[in-house]
Amino acid sequence: MFVDANVLIAGADSRSGASNAVLRLAEVGLFQLVVCRQVLDEAERNLRKKLPRALPNFAAQLSQLSLEIREDPESAAFLRWADVIEAKDAPILEAAVSAGVDRFVTLEHEGLYPRGCRHQRTHHSNAQ
Repeated sequence: MFVDANVLIAGADSRSGASNAVLRLAEVGLFQLVVCRQVLDEAERNLRKKLPRALPNFAAQLSQLSLEIREDPESAAFLRWADVIEAKDAPILEAAVSAGVDRFVTLEHEGLYPRGCRHQRTHHSNAQ
């Protein structure tokens, strides 16, 4: 499962949110988390800038997780996504695709959806 920087940030900032739950489930070995260097750099940069109080949690989580860290893709590889999604998100999508993951977890609402595509969030209910 590939996780975006925003999942790492949210997980570091909240001990009760869904992102933190994803990180905790990975910590106990339910699944393997995959990231690329850019994701880690972006998460740390944004935490330092916007949520410095969460940096100790971020460091603790990284020490507990067995992350598979992929190198960032070459620009030639992610150019294929340039006409599909926001340019800034193309390297992240390429890293996830090239890692061969079966899931991509992000809190991104716009940039990773194909341009012109209407997307909807799926909500799960326990109602019978």
